[in-house]
Amino acid sequence: MKKGEKLVIVGCSGSGGPAAMMSKKLMPEVDVTVIRKEEFFIVR
Repeated sequence: MKKGEKLVIVGCSGSGGPAAMMSKKLMPEVDVTVIRKEEFFIVR
């Protein structure tokens, strides 16, 4: 992915969380957004 592009991951209970962390580690220039249903979820 190119610099400044956005990656959206829906769900985090299965492999979504690890996928988000690995994506940010491998592509630090990409904005990673995780969408979860929980009301009080904190995204880094």
